[in-house]
Amino acid sequence: MLKEYLEKAKEEKKRKEKLDAAKKVGVGLAVGTAVGIAAGVLLAPKSGEETREDIAEKASDVIIKGKKVFNDKKEQISELREIVKESITERINNVGDSIEEANEKLEKVSEDLKEGHADITDALKDTKEKIKKDLNR
Repeated sequence: MLKEYLEKAKEEKKRKEKLDAAKKVGVGLAVGTAVGIAAGVLLAPKSGEETREDIAEKASDVIIKGKKVFNDKKEQISELREIVKESITERINNVGDSIEEANEKLEKVSEDLKEGHADITDALKDTKEKIKKDLNR
């Protein structure tokens, strides 16, 4: 059970690391795209007004794409959070069930010991009485 828990924890950690890496790639991609667009627009042989319009348009596109990437990643994180929450809840319930099963087994063993003690006590009494009878003969 502990081994399974540790394996699942490792898997969740790997998933989180992959998500973090994807987030970093997305941010890097957005920044790289913005820098590339800005450099391309600034180096293009256009008039100042056209260049400013292009920069504004490309910046707007980058912002829109950035917001979309951000919202997509936010949704993925929410989904991952829900998966982790369900997994933890399930594990807690399993631990609770295991504890309950252990308590039931402990109670059964305790009852068996009480019955066994009573049986031994009765057997000792019977043996004691037999010995008394044998000695009185």
